[in-house]
Amino acid sequence: MRLRGYVSCVLGCPFQGDVPFGEVARVGEALLALGCYEVSLGDTIGIGTPGKTRAMLRAVKSSLPADKLAVHFHDTYGQAVANILVGLDEGISVVDASVAGLGGCPYSPGATGNVATEDVVFMLNGLGVSSGVDLERLVGVGEAISKLLVRKNASRTATAMLNARKRRAS
Repeated sequence: MRLRGYVSCVLGCPFQGDVPFGEVARVGEALLALGCYEVSLGDTIGIGTPGKTRAMLRAVKSSLPADKLAVHFHDTYGQAVANILVGLDEGISVVDASVAGLGGCPYSPGATGNVATEDVVFMLNGLGVSSGVDLERLVGVGEAISKLLVRKNASRTATAMLNARKRRAS
């Protein structure tokens, strides 16, 4: 069985505040030593900024190879897509995302869900990077599940595309 490890709160913790990047790297190293094929670095409370993300990734990459890393950003302060772009610039090509931004962080009240897959795919399309994901169909899935869950769709891309569809239809 392949195992993927996760390090949460890599850019800040609701209990201790700042998290030393050396500790993030140490935990990542331990996960790889335990047999994980990859380590996902998560800003699970969504407080990261591009500058802090770059500093953390560079610190972690000093002891872990980029091809063994993934990123996981919640969008609490609207910085997730920008942080993912930093990750791409730093050589990390695996990104966690969630349709319609579903999810949350149970140990950090007020933290939002993971970055919306629709927003990540829109950014990748704009960069000319093929994700293999049909954005139109993805927006439809996100809208359907948001209605089913009686929850606002957290994707800015989906909101814009659905509003454009409504304008065209009227």
